[in-house]
Amino acid sequence: MITVTAFATLTPERFESPLYELPQEDWSEEPRDYTVTVAGPERYDGEQPFTYVVRDHTTEQAWIQALTWHMRENQTLDAHVIAAESHAGLPPTDAGYHWNDLRPEAQHAELLKVVEQARDLIGRYEAAIDRFRIEDGDDIAPEWFGPYDETRADFAADALDLVSSLATAA
Repeated sequence: MITVTAFATLTPERFESPLYELPQEDWSEEPRDYTVTVAGPERYDGEQPFTYVVRDHTTEQAWIQALTWHMRENQTLDAHVIAAESHAGLPPTDAGYHWNDLRPEAQHAELLKVVEQARDLIGRYEAAIDRFRIEDGDDIAPEWFGPYDETRADFAADALDLVSSLATAA
């Protein structure tokens, strides 16, 4: 049995004995898919845990990857893997729950989606500010500075959301 000691100080349930006992397993040269379920502080409010699909070489590395992701995304150290709901392979097709795909190809698809959303936002922004431009130029006519700044502010929140999405998708 491999005892994962890296989690020892990260979960409140750890007092007397190891929280995780992983099966003995050989390192796989080719990464495999793993389903990893993580409970965080949301469990105190009766919410369901989060399930992730990751690709890694061992169960331990997969658990670390999913747990780290969960802790970073939810800004908490109060999280642990639910061993009974974590396993090698994908969730069943009729799982009855949503899972977060953290495998590289899913992350790439998410990145492409964010890029397309950014292109759309830029197109809408450019169309919105065209009326403020000096004829045949990129400069803004001085009499339109106020409305131009308001339009920029209107698009700023959406742009910031896209930047945030890009940072988490990459």
